Amino acid sequence: MFDRVIEVINSCSTFLITSHARPDGDALGSGLAIYHLLRGMGKDAVIYNQDTTPAVYEFLPGSRNIIHSMNSVNGFDAAFVLDCSEIERVGDEKDRIGSIKHIVNIDHHASVGTFSDILLVDCTASSTGEIIHRLLKYMGVAISVNIATNLYTAILTDTGSFRYSNTGSKTLMAAADLVENGADCRYIAEMIYETRSAVQIRLMGNTMDTLELFEGGTVGFICITQKMLRKEGALPEHTEGFVDIVRSIQGVEIAVCCYEVSRDRFKISLRSKGKVNVEQVARKLGGGGHANASACRIEGNFKTVKENVLGAIKEVSITR
Repeated sequence: MFDRVIEVINSCSTFLITSHARPDGDALGSGLAIYHLLRGMGKDAVIYNQDTTPAVYEFLPGSRNIIHSMNSVNGFDAAFVLDCSEIERVGDEKDRIGSIKHIVNIDHHASVGTFSDILLVDCTASSTGEIIHRLLKYMGVAISVNIATNLYTAILTDTGSFRYSNTGSKTLMAAADLVENGADCRYIAEMIYETRSAVQIRLMGNTMDTLELFEGGTVGFICITQKMLRKEGALPEHTEGFVDIVRSIQGVEIAVCCYEVSRDRFKISLRSKGKVNVEQVARKLGGGGHANASACRIEGNFKTVKENVLGAIKEVSITR
């Protein structure tokens, strides 16, 4: 499949690059790496994300070039849709982006859809960034410092600093190669993990006050409401990583973060230490992802949503 992607790159001149709403480190790092690749080849590339870049990732080379609104997609020969299992995940512009003639979908999610016939998908890869690194090595192109920094960030964040079970030997070799090509691992880790704002810390305190343990302490459940965000003057991006704190609790096998998007609409983030496949839980609730990290969106009042999530977890746990 590398050859089909390369064929699109070589035969097209104008590209749109996009990823899912509320972009994380993998989405941003992967998108910016493709952006620098195409620009370095003399191509006309535009990178679009529906939502603004979280402050913690503003250090990424090229982040200021990301646009958040589009007038038209008529001028694009091709689009790269990254880290998205479904075209709907790009947000409000899904229909216009989906109308672009050539769409390259690069992803590592098990629940990938079929909105593109040019797929570069590997569910065994740690991240979309790792797949893109393989693509660049196959192409034989030089990896610049800008590309290396973005791809290292993509891999680092989606592996939880190389702590998650999706970290394999190929992942570590890719990271090492990116360091060899200029990625400053100390600086990147400091920018991502050691630059939390006071607002985020206060929101974290409010959130952890909601912690509940179920199933004999094996399931940890927290919730984040819009009222909490308003109280602290926080943004949705400030909630990143909260579910991983719950996952770190001794005895907890499944961590759940229930985030109130709006009235009676919730995003559920699920994390597992490996004994339970939370992708199966998310799929029962209309979402997807990976065995150890998945998500879904549910509508309903908080009590019902909570019961549905815990019920799905129990159902999957019993059948495993």
